Amino acid sequence: MNIVTTLIEVVEKFRSVQIDFVIGGSLASSVWGEERNTHDVDIAALISANQIDQLDELFQWPYVLDTSSMKESLRQREEFASGQILHGETLDKFDIFLLQNDEYSKSQLARKRLVEFVPGVSFPFASPEDIVVTKLRWFVLGNRVSDKQWNDIVQVLEMQKGSLDEDYMTHWATHFDVLDLLREAQLQVVA
Repeated sequence: MNIVTTLIEVVEKFRSVQIDFVIGGSLASSVWGEERNTHDVDIAALISANQIDQLDELFQWPYVLDTSSMKESLRQREEFASGQILHGETLDKFDIFLLQNDEYSKSQLARKRLVEFVPGVSFPFASPEDIVVTKLRWFVLGNRVSDKQWNDIVQVLEMQKGSLDEDYMTHWATHFDVLDLLREAQLQVVA
C-alpha cells in the first residue's frame, strides 16, 4: 500500500460526510511546480465538530485520528489549527488544517481544481495561486528560513507562469502582508 492508496481512502471518508476540502502543501506544489518527495499530505478542510465525530467512527484501525486535538483546534480557531490522521501500518500521515469560515478559506475552496493524480483517480487540489499565498505565509511563520518552502513557491510561479491570476495573488498577498515576498519570488522566476 502506498500513500496514494491511503489518500484515496481518506478522501472517500471525507466525501462520505460532506467535508469540503482541498489538498495543499508539498503534494499540491508538486502538482503545480516541481515534483519533490513528501512524507505526508496536507489537507485544508472546513469541518464541524459533528463531522469530526463522524470521522471518528469512520477512521478505525489501522487509522488513528486525533479527534481531541481537532476539536480543541476548532474551539480555539487559531490560524493554521490542525489535527492529524495516521495510518498505523504504513505510517502515512495526513495533516488536517481546519479552515476558518472566512473569505479566504471560502475562496480557496471555491477555486480548488480537480486533478487526475493517477490514472482514473482525481483529487481536489488547492489552486496554484493559493499554494503560493499559503506557502508565503508558512515561510513567514518559519522565520523566513525554509529553503523547501521558498523553492516550492518559486517553482510554482515558474511552472505556471502566464496562467496565474496575478490580481488574485496580489490581493491576498497584500491582505496577509506578504506582498514583498511575492514580488521577491517573482523576480527569481527564470524568464
